[in-house]
Amino acid sequence: MSLVQTLILAFIQGVTEFLPISSSGHLNLFQHFFGLTPSLGFDIFLNTATLFSVLFFFRNQLKFFFSHLPQIILASIPAAIVGFFFKDTVESIFSHIWLLPLFFFINSLILFSTKKAKGEKSEITLKQAIVIGFSQAFAILPGVSRAGTTIATGLILGLAPETAFNFSFCLFIPASIGAILLGFKDLNITTFFNYQSFLAFLLTFIVGIFTLKLLQKFLKQGQIWYFGFYTIILALLLLFLL
Repeated sequence: MSLVQTLILAFIQGVTEFLPISSSGHLNLFQHFFGLTPSLGFDIFLNTATLFSVLFFFRNQLKFFFSHLPQIILASIPAAIVGFFFKDTVESIFSHIWLLPLFFFINSLILFSTKKAKGEKSEITLKQAIVIGFSQAFAILPGVSRAGTTIATGLILGLAPETAFNFSFCLFIPASIGAILLGFKDLNITTFFNYQSFLAFLLTFIVGIFTLKLLQKFLKQGQIWYFGFYTIILALLLLFLL
């Protein structure tokens, strides 16, 4: 993989991990067009960079995290079960690039469902948490945004935009750590000890922070559903290109 390809993929990860357009779908797509074999190790490496972006961005939200710890643990169980018991099935789905249009289309429907959501609740019940948890498990599919799906579910359940935003990225932390731990045994970490990987990690981290701010702005203005137009157009284009 060339330096230019690495940096392009790093930039894409930083943007698409947090905007509700699916990082896994875009990484899968661009690696396909670059003629590269999708690398789980590289995806985990970039995912680690976005984890640091979240930890930095939410460094002042420790109170929210610990006050909602029971909900976070409960909501993390469905994705953990899917990741642990169906890892091979998920990897098989990732290898079928022709499924991306379908998953991007589903992502658009999820985002459009938030158009009239007017939630105001600042507290998250255990029942709401488990429903959001199942939505996060569903978003393991490439082309379905984890951030978009969990935030949309929260909004539909009546949560205030800021609460849905905070809870979604509190869930990202254990989900991301879990993905790293599951894939670590297949990861040759020494392959990332070079300047190219360092630049990719740094770029992903910085872009991720700015993208989180952008998503927060769209969410406060009730405009997260706008991104549904992007993924539905992308789905239609891919029907002809793939």
